Amino acid sequence: MRLSYITLAVTDFPSMFVFYQALGLPVHKLGKDPEQPFAMFAMGSLILALYPKALLAKQAGCAIEGDNSALSLSLNVADKNQVNITLELALAHGARITRTPFQPEWGGYCGYFKDPEANLWEVVWHEKYHHQPEFANL
Repeated sequence: MRLSYITLAVTDFPSMFVFYQALGLPVHKLGKDPEQPFAMFAMGSLILALYPKALLAKQAGCAIEGDNSALSLSLNVADKNQVNITLELALAHGARITRTPFQPEWGGYCGYFKDPEANLWEVVWHEKYHHQPEFANL
């Protein structure tokens, strides 16, 4: 088994699509049906999908309430400066910085933001892992 998709349940699909495009994520696939919009962004070996919260709740057969901050998604970037650049870009497009960049005890350099719908993201660089090919294009 492998994790291949992460789907964010979004309330305002058009705004969230613009936000993730503004971060520079390449669009992998975009739904054509305005009644069932979705977007997929290529992120190395993973796909980040956006899907309207009401439609995902219906599809999954359960309620989806509140924000999505019970977990953190991590963007691994190629160099330390990219942490700052990515956080500034997210802030400029409506994100809220929850923790400015710092050096955690385990090494590296990271900061956190919540996207416009409160999905929590870590932006991280680590000297031991930045050279891996899957992180090179982030």
